[in-house]
Amino acid sequence: MKFALEQLKLLSLTPTRPLIITDADEVILHFSDILADYLRTQGMYVDFVSYALDGNVKYLDSDLPVDSALFKGLIDDFFHGYVEKQPLVEGTADHLANLSALCDIVILTNIPHDFADRRRSQLIDHGLDYPMVSSSGPKGPVLRAIRDFTREKMIFIDDISHHHASVAKYVPDCLRIQFIANSHLNRIEGKASDCHVRCDDWVHIEQEIRSFLEDE
Repeated sequence: MKFALEQLKLLSLTPTRPLIITDADEVILHFSDILADYLRTQGMYVDFVSYALDGNVKYLDSDLPVDSALFKGLIDDFFHGYVEKQPLVEGTADHLANLSALCDIVILTNIPHDFADRRRSQLIDHGLDYPMVSSSGPKGPVLRAIRDFTREKMIFIDDISHHHASVAKYVPDCLRIQFIANSHLNRIEGKASDCHVRCDDWVHIEQEIRSFLEDE
């Protein structure tokens, strides 16, 4: 949180413009399929029967679950080798470009800070030259700090239910859109109870945001 707040000081936002804060993994960048590719190189696989890694990452030779204590090292190693290999979710660049005519955009991503600059460069290479803040933990407190930049409408886009719950607690007037790019994860994960709308693609996301902005 402290590191994220330091990054917020560098943001240059327009107080009179609405603000979109969007997650990266499984929202603008594919994550789970690329993670599965990495795990196979480690003699592991991921069996997503729920929207979690704990218990679902298993060894190929035994089907036994990998100890969750190993996850931090695995995730760090994954980002070290794969952060530039995560493909862009279809439609992301075009729809964010459309929305940037109406709103400021910030990418808020829970990624280990050691890989933040590489992700920032990757996003720019994909045509997403928007401010990026790397963080960790629930996102509500970060959005509450960003709220001080504007009194205009705010929109939050994320795949994970507990982030919607956190944002609902700290910035209840923020429009909360849930989007899960991976089709399998989208099927097995129910709608977050604290999101306002669940979207299946970026076409729908843009429609919902435009409707929210037009609603007085």
